[in-house]
Formats: sequence, structure tokens, C-alpha cells
Amino acid sequence: MLKKHKWLAPVLFVALVALTILVVAGQSKTFTAEGFIAYVKSVRPWGLITAVGCMLCYILFEGLALLETCRALGYRRGWRRGVLYSAADIYFSAITPSATGGQPASALLMIGDGIPAAVTTVALLLNLLLYTLSIFVITLAGLALSPGALGMFGVPARLLMAVGAALQLALIGGILLLIFKENIFLKLVDVFLRLGEKLRLVRNAEARKEKLLQVEADYQASAGVIRRHLPALSGAFVLNILQRLSIVLVPVVLYAASVPAPRSLRRAFAAQTWVIMGSNSVPLPGAVGVADYLFLDGYGALMPDPVNLELLSRTVSFYCCVLLCAVILLLSFITQKASRK
Repeated sequence: MLKKHKWLAPVLFVALVALTILVVAGQSKTFTAEGFIAYVKSVRPWGLITAVGCMLCYILFEGLALLETCRALGYRRGWRRGVLYSAADIYFSAITPSATGGQPASALLMIGDGIPAAVTTVALLLNLLLYTLSIFVITLAGLALSPGALGMFGVPARLLMAVGAALQLALIGGILLLIFKENIFLKLVDVFLRLGEKLRLVRNAEARKEKLLQVEADYQASAGVIRRHLPALSGAFVLNILQRLSIVLVPVVLYAASVPAPRSLRRAFAAQTWVIMGSNSVPLPGAVGVADYLFLDGYGALMPDPVNLELLSRTVSFYCCVLLCAVILLLSFITQKASRK
């Protein structure tokens, strides 16, 4: 349906964002638009500048990580192309359920730049693995800095975090099996397809098996490439960690710049790492609604009314980020179209 109505995904995304903002604003009995504007004006300028800088680094570091992976596989491209790949991933991940559109969009651009489809598949698969691993590294860092930060959240929030952690671990396990034990991975998928068919949760299981067999040969070749170049990917892993760190720091610096005497910066950092982990538990575009709920639940222990901080940090780290990525893609499209004339 989304292929036939390409406008539907962005419209639904905007509607979901608008609804979420209304719900978040409704969590504060004293929230007003005038009060929010006054709050933004009260934030120290260095905090706003740093937060915007972190958001820009979030886009840049993903692009550099992809380029570093491609370089390790023998293909070099300029940093501007890396930013374009990153913008495509972030934008289409934000407007599609479960972030299903991000990697295919990046893949189209990479293949269009002359990077072979097999190499593109390997690069994006590795980037997904390193990206997921970096979430755990940042969360463990937050846990080390403030072990008690998890206690700031209620039971429902902790349940979401547990589900998010389990899903991320399953994703890491699946990718590792796909790289090193692809036969086991395919057998497990086959078992789940049969189980889903018996439970009437999966349709056309046979057709799905056929697709798996078609993909198997490609991934076996990709797995060999990954195994040969795995030691050279440490730089890409560091860049993925820096990317996650950039987005985690946005609410932390805004918190520090908006509170008269900021305390517990370590707890604020740790709380945001748990928010990131928990937001991966529900397959909504950009984790809209889930991340907001977790933020309010956690930061409510740090300040009496975190709604203004949540709206501002979410605006910088997500809404402005997605809008900027859309502008980057649009400008690239216009430039390419003009150059063909």
C-alpha cells in the first residue's frame, strides 16, 4: 500500500508526531506554548549550540562509519556521499515502521555510486551490527557512571527496556549467525516460518523459503568478505559509538544548560542511555511516543517538570534531524537533476 501511496508514510509520520506532542504537552498541568518559548529563551546559548552540534555529528558520524566500512572492503567515496547515505538512512528510518526503509534507501544511493550490490549488502549489514553493539556499549557506560539510574524509571518503563535489550541481543545474535554460521541461521528461520504457519501467523511460508534459498548464496559470499575484513573495522565501530554518544548527549547538555544548578549529570546521561535502549522495544517510526514516555518517566526524578526539556531535546535530536536529512536528500536530487540537463 505504501508503494502505491508514497505520500502516506510521511503523512502518517507527521500525524503521529503531532499527536505525540499533544500527549506529551498534556502531561504537564502548567504547560503552555508561551511557557515553552520562554523556557527555550532561558536555555544558555552554549547548550543550544552544543545540542545542535551533537545532532549534526549524529548525521556525520553515521556517514563516516559507512564510508570506513566501504573503505575496508576496498571502495573509497568522499565524505559528502557518506553524509547523503546517512541522511537517507535516518530520514527513511524515521518515516517507516520498524525503520524498514532506511537501509534500502542507503543501498540505492551506494549502488548508484558504483559500489557493487554485494559490497553494499555487506557494508550495511556490518553497519547494523556495529550500530547495535554501540547501543550496548553506551548503555554499559551509563550503567558504570550511575548504577542506580535504572531505579529512576517505573516498572512499565523497565519492561520496555528489557524487551528492547532482548530484541537488540536477538538482532546481534542473528547477524553473527548470518556472518559466521549462515546455515544455522537459515535453519532457525525455517523453523520459525513453519511454526508461524502452524499458528497462522505467517502466510505463504513456501514462497518465503524460496526467497531464503535465493538469498543464501549471496550471504555466503558476503560472509566470506566480512570474515576477511573484520579486523579492519575497528574504526567504523568507534565511529558508531561516537554517533550514539552524539545523540545521547543532546538532552544531557540541554539539561545542564537549562537548570540553574545542574546536578546528577551522570544520572542524566545514564537515564538517556536507558531511554535509547527502551525505545527499540516498539516498532514505531522513530520510536515516536515510546522515547517520549521513557524520557518523562526517567527525567521526572531529576527535575519537577521535564516536559519542556523533553520537547526541546526531542525537537533538536529527532524532528530537526529528520527535517535536515530530508533537505539534504532534496538538494541532492535537485542538483543531480540539474546536472543531467
